[in-house]
Amino acid sequence: MTARPGAQPPRLRSGGGILGDVDSPWACVVWDLDGTLLERGGLRPVEGVEAVLAAWSRAGVAMAVATSAATPMARRIVASLGWSDWFGHVAGSGPGVGGKDAVLAEALLGLGRVLPDGARDAAMVGDSPADVWAAQVSGLTAVGVTWSGTPADALAGADLIWPRPDAAWHPPS
Repeated sequence: MTARPGAQPPRLRSGGGILGDVDSPWACVVWDLDGTLLERGGLRPVEGVEAVLAAWSRAGVAMAVATSAATPMARRIVASLGWSDWFGHVAGSGPGVGGKDAVLAEALLGLGRVLPDGARDAAMVGDSPADVWAAQVSGLTAVGVTWSGTPADALAGADLIWPRPDAAWHPPS
């Protein structure tokens, strides 16, 4: 597989961990909600994800949410968790916006990034093949997460696999 620009793993500093010891890998990150930020099928944050969000927010990474949930519901969830300051935009499905690629484009637009140039130095982090596909067709680095139970082989098209929020990601094997 040929990696797109920005698909290389970030440079790890001496600590070797993902939090605090990593240079900001992308200028922009779009996150899936269910199964990525939240435990699959629930409203509890995945353990460790808030530390990542806080660290990347402090580092100046522009972040958005792109979810298949309805936009008003997704915004309520993000606000109820106290995450609104971390995300410049929350995009979900709704009239005129259907399919993960359209939701991803809407999330980027909300951050002032218009495709195709808006994909530069940007990544989509998600737990499903649809997230990986949307990132690929949009030109973003596709980061597949396995922390909610999605097997890595289901995310084989991802540029990087991320096993846990507190672990470094790696190319798919």
